[in-house]
Amino acid sequence: MTRHLTLGTAGHVDHGKTTLVRTLTGTDTDRLEEEHRRGISIVLGYAELALDDDLRLSVVDVPGHERFVRTMVGGATGIDLALLCVAADDGVMPQTVEHLAILTMLGIRHAVVALTKADLVDAERRAAATTEVRAALAATPFPDAAIVPVSAPTGSGLDALLDALRTAAAETPSRGATGRVRLPVDRSFALHGIGTVVTGTLWSGSLAAGETVTIEPSGREARVRSVQIHGEDAERAPAGSRVAAALVGIDRDDVPPGAVLWTGLAATPSYRLDVEATVLAGVGDLRRGELIEVLHGTTVTHAKAITLGADEFRGGDTGFVQLRLVDPIAALRGDRIVLRRLAPPGTLAGAVVLDPRPRRHVGGDADLTRLRTFADGNRTAIVEAMLREGAVRPIDVAMRGLLESDAAAAALALVPGTLVFGDWHVSQSRYDAIRRAIESRLSTRAIEHPLDPTVPMSALLKETPWRDALLDRLVTDGVLEKDGAGVRLAGTGSAAGDLSVAEPLLARLSAEPFATHRQADLVEQLALPADDAWAVLAQLDRTGRIARLPDGIAVSGAAYADAVRIVRELCEANGQVSLAEVRDATGSSRKVVQALLERMDADGITRRTDDVRILRRGAAT
Repeated sequence: MTRHLTLGTAGHVDHGKTTLVRTLTGTDTDRLEEEHRRGISIVLGYAELALDDDLRLSVVDVPGHERFVRTMVGGATGIDLALLCVAADDGVMPQTVEHLAILTMLGIRHAVVALTKADLVDAERRAAATTEVRAALAATPFPDAAIVPVSAPTGSGLDALLDALRTAAAETPSRGATGRVRLPVDRSFALHGIGTVVTGTLWSGSLAAGETVTIEPSGREARVRSVQIHGEDAERAPAGSRVAAALVGIDRDDVPPGAVLWTGLAATPSYRLDVEATVLAGVGDLRRGELIEVLHGTTVTHAKAITLGADEFRGGDTGFVQLRLVDPIAALRGDRIVLRRLAPPGTLAGAVVLDPRPRRHVGGDADLTRLRTFADGNRTAIVEAMLREGAVRPIDVAMRGLLESDAAAAALALVPGTLVFGDWHVSQSRYDAIRRAIESRLSTRAIEHPLDPTVPMSALLKETPWRDALLDRLVTDGVLEKDGAGVRLAGTGSAAGDLSVAEPLLARLSAEPFATHRQADLVEQLALPADDAWAVLAQLDRTGRIARLPDGIAVSGAAYADAVRIVRELCEANGQVSLAEVRDATGSSRKVVQALLERMDADGITRRTDDVRILRRGAAT
């Protein structure tokens, strides 16, 4: 099976990166006329290097000029190993140092150094240049990287360079072939007869034609028409390969460079990131509130940096920072980002994303504890931290970008003292605390208002995604009983209340069955607290002893049943009935009859057609 890795160039301007790539691959990565005219790379270039039958490198050639560091970061993000080019005649230069720092920040762990233009200097100078390079590598993740003198024009050292690349590639792990696809877009264009085409380095997963992708941060969706790897059609592109994807159902402008294609569950874009940042030595301090540039993959935006636990971080310091972004980013925990100063421009720090979707905070003790937990990376500890915030589903952990769903589910299963209902996980202690608070609240309600112990759900618990599941669990556990849109403590139903107080009211309704009895007057007659009095009316209505009608009117249950019988008989005789006919048959007022008929409409007995009522199907029985 062919391995696919991405090789990124790095190094100072005019140190021979593009020439070396052209010699190794046969591809001129300088596509623009301006690049040929000026003799420097301006945009990212791409080529393929087949080291062996089972090993292919997608080469990303980056600009070396200091003005194009953003472009360099966009190309370097997602590479698996680096090819650092240092000219033997110049040695280590400013962009050499900055590019090495950026590679370190981006988590690159494998590199090979090409000591280019070796044919232009003598042995002594080559040795001195090699010593300079080794010193520059000392503080990086690749202090022992192979340094190979080469000459692209003469071909000297190229075989040794290829051998060094094979060795480095063998030590470089492949990217995950499963899981969510992430393809940061670095180019987007339209081709006649094909439509929108995007290119990028596939960070993770594998992408195939026919799949649906979500474009973040816009949330738009598109279908993949076809996939190519370096101009060749592919059934499926593996992680680590250079991919061009033709998309259906979306315009080029809706997939700009900086967008990211996802399959499966996309992380939710956020205007905030909590990160652990390391400030470069010798570049000044990172101050609280400083406006900086954030580079994440091919995305570039600005942010206010809120240092946490300190007013500033000095060169060499590592600390927690909340980035408050101008544009949202959909990130995952562990993503690498580069922070740059705006004025004077320059790379300031590297950072690792710890919480891709935090709340706004300034670094209280609880937040710093959470970030230390996320930095440690223990999966069980991560989901325990989320459980302290409330109920959690595996999908919530994945959407927040902390873990993949399967890893989150496995970690949640290991947390002791966790209660599970449906997809939700909640700590037993939190559930017990909620249950005790609810029991206390509803017990007090039942004592103070025995005829109205029900509380609206919205008044009992604030609306959260897991409120309904929690209430269902409390009902299952015998703590609560549902009553319409409200809940009450189990065993305190309204039917248990003493309704003898309503006997005078019922007698009044029976004595004048079709008179105009206003519900407000009946409540006053009960001489109870308002909540309890209205609860009595509701209970009498539920049990059929009265009928509450529209417009605040009520009649006895017997009177309502008699009115229904009259309407049915008239409809069966004539096919329909008018308000006036019901008024004459009951001896009531137009106001009461109108309310009676509207209640019958609501109860599904009649249906209004123009100025008459007809029986609904089945209502005659």
